[in-house]
Amino acid sequence: MFSVRFDMVVPKEKLILGLCAVCIGLIGFWIFSADENDSGLEKSVSSGERTREATYGIYEDGRRLSGLSRGTGVGRRKMDRNEILEVGKRLRWELNPLRRRAALGQLLEGMNQENVMLVREQIVHFSEESPEFQDFHFAWGAMSGLDAVNKGADTEEKDMAATMTGWASVDPVAALSWYDALDEERRKCRDVTFGILKGLASSDLDFATDFVIEKLEAGNEYSGEMMDLLKDKMLEVEPLPIAAEWAAGLPEGKVRNDVLIGVTEEFVKKDAQEASTWAATLAGPEGKQIQLLVAGTWAKEDPVASLTWARNLPDDIGKKASVGAVVSEWTRQDVDAVYEFLNDMPRTNDRDAAIEAFSARIAREDPYSAIAWADEIQDSDARRNAIIHAGRALMKQNPDEAHEWLRESGLSNDIRNEISN
Repeated sequence: MFSVRFDMVVPKEKLILGLCAVCIGLIGFWIFSADENDSGLEKSVSSGERTREATYGIYEDGRRLSGLSRGTGVGRRKMDRNEILEVGKRLRWELNPLRRRAALGQLLEGMNQENVMLVREQIVHFSEESPEFQDFHFAWGAMSGLDAVNKGADTEEKDMAATMTGWASVDPVAALSWYDALDEERRKCRDVTFGILKGLASSDLDFATDFVIEKLEAGNEYSGEMMDLLKDKMLEVEPLPIAAEWAAGLPEGKVRNDVLIGVTEEFVKKDAQEASTWAATLAGPEGKQIQLLVAGTWAKEDPVASLTWARNLPDDIGKKASVGAVVSEWTRQDVDAVYEFLNDMPRTNDRDAAIEAFSARIAREDPYSAIAWADEIQDSDARRNAIIHAGRALMKQNPDEAHEWLRESGLSNDIRNEISN
């Protein structure tokens, strides 16, 4: 029998060495476990070892040559027929969504090329739009590629898009090459095109952007919707400044403008200060449009801060429009606060822009006040436009009073004619 002496003293050096050995062993076990539990079709490579460009190999005529991706966790364990049927039964009747997802995960872990159709039988009763149906076909496409797509073409259910998404997410080059080789009619198919796009977007957003730009330049009818899908993906996975730069770098046109507006609105909602800093760096007509959008959107939450920012923009038409956008929104929220603010403003171009917007905003409800404020504008052209706008509002509201006001206004004949007509 062994006995233990509790009064034994362990040398300090040995104790430290022993603890170090235990720690090293635990770290080694953790690393080994992480390798064993890798859920990929191939092991992941750290971000420090591979750039995004290296992920897809070299270029030839603008096309990436080889694909490399993280795995999906499919086929990690073996399941016999009875186990698949048992898990499938549980999946079918499970009401708890979390346990149902866990059952689906078990099926996917046990799925392989030989049993995939049996596994499919366990989920085919789900709605085609359900997460279970979509996730299975995504995993099938990721596992079997073109073979899954071809088999999916023969099934009754609408599973092509999800299957192609899975394929393109793990082997975008092969999927895109197959897509490019299709006849024109099949490439026009919405499910086929969006299946490829979603897969590319799940793999590399730059690659997906190139794909959509090609469709946009070719006049594809779905290009706007496709770019909108990419916008949502960018906002989901990328920091807002990167998403904003991405949107600003798209080819000019309505699609780019719509995407840029959507991204900017989200940017302002999430971080107005950073969004305004970014917008202030933009130049040209596009920059002015974005600054105007930032000003008006920010004003919904903090009109004072937004107006302070707008007044610090360079003196040009963009600044005037931005100041006007803030004042217009602020007037909608609190007309009395704007009234007091305008009274305290020094007589500058900023005040002219603010008054012009304020006058236009209140013209319908109080045309006489709008006219009085318009008359305080120093810039002659801006004052003229504001008076005409307010005068027309009065003419529409009460023509008799408007004509009487015009007779006594002292306005030039051309202004009175524009108001009357």
